[in-house]
Amino acid sequence: MARDWRITTGKPASLVRPSMRNHICLTVAIFLTAIAGMPRSLRAQDLSIGGIGGGSLTDAAQTKIADNIRTWSQSKDWIAGATFELRFRSCFSVEVDAMYRELRATIASVEPNGSVNGVSPFRVETFEFPVLAKYRFGAGKLKAFGEAGPSLRATGNLNFFPSHYGASAGFGVETRWRGLNIAPVVRYTRWAHDMLPFRPVSQLNQVELLVEVNRASESHWSPLGGRISLGVIAQWDLTGDISPYTGNIAVTIPGSGNTFSQANAAEYITGVKSLIVGPVLEIHVPRHLSVELDGLYRPLREQNKTLLDNGTVYSSVIYTETATWEFPVLAKYRFRLGTVNPFAQAGPSFRIPVRSLSADGVTAGAGVEMHWHALHIAPAFRFTRWGAGSTLASSEFTRNEAALLVGFFLGGPLAAK
Repeated sequence: MARDWRITTGKPASLVRPSMRNHICLTVAIFLTAIAGMPRSLRAQDLSIGGIGGGSLTDAAQTKIADNIRTWSQSKDWIAGATFELRFRSCFSVEVDAMYRELRATIASVEPNGSVNGVSPFRVETFEFPVLAKYRFGAGKLKAFGEAGPSLRATGNLNFFPSHYGASAGFGVETRWRGLNIAPVVRYTRWAHDMLPFRPVSQLNQVELLVEVNRASESHWSPLGGRISLGVIAQWDLTGDISPYTGNIAVTIPGSGNTFSQANAAEYITGVKSLIVGPVLEIHVPRHLSVELDGLYRPLREQNKTLLDNGTVYSSVIYTETATWEFPVLAKYRFRLGTVNPFAQAGPSFRIPVRSLSADGVTAGAGVEMHWHALHIAPAFRFTRWGAGSTLASSEFTRNEAALLVGFFLGGPLAAK
């Protein structure tokens, strides 16, 4: 087993569980099955769904020596996932990718004579979500295109601490073959610095060679019709991400000159109430029913405050413990009352399993939907109960999540007159 080289802060280190891939495969299989089962009339929009895969042309880790620890990459990484593309015109579209990638690296201690000891390969499971504006050049069978936009990233285990955001740009060519769009692309991503700046490991500049394959959209301009809504959700948590904890610790206080003294202190750990934003896809079916799929990027944050016995604040810091993506899949029923329509929703929720957290839960909510011109506005209350985690380390995270949210949608049925 590879070593867990996570820098500890007094809490149990996370371990990589083999069942994690099973949860990922189950979530992907459920989503793809739902897409395959959609009526053809719903899929014949300007929304193309397909697959993307390839490999990295750059190393995952920096080659460097710090604190007598050497890190490097012995091999390049493979990448695979799904791609979603909404075309607004023949030359312009917006693409969202969901890609799984293992960052492979090796770590070893460096002896005073320069030799290495304890060579241990390890990996960090990551999920990349580029959101790219895409422009095509030309009108022939073979079209060049450029793309650019932000990229988000979640990590499945923390053998090192890569950042969660960056910017991507790429260039490629697209051709059509038997109803499929096939598009090889070279993509560059610049990631922000690692979350632990005093021990950077991941390579910030990444170059990838990818191939996208998706079904060509069957209409040149159909603004989502009456069956599909696309939008965005903003969610304000009412509960903290971390369960409250209070404990006593000893701290070191610098004195005059080079002297130090020990003092007793109380440590207060509380969860931070986060603002979460993400995209929404809603498929409308008859009799006031619809199915809603959300993609919510959630950083799990905590506030750590230390007070000395005399009431002096020794330290206070807010930081991100880890981050994940949540995917509620909700059946939704509207009560038609005119221009303001109450609704109820419920269904399973999935998330990328990090820090041994459960990958599934149950969500229910209620709200009202209003209309302003072509825009649907839907404030709501939502509650999620997550399953129990697999290790003691996961118990620090809140299993019950309550939130207020508002959704903004375009497309779907028109308001009743």
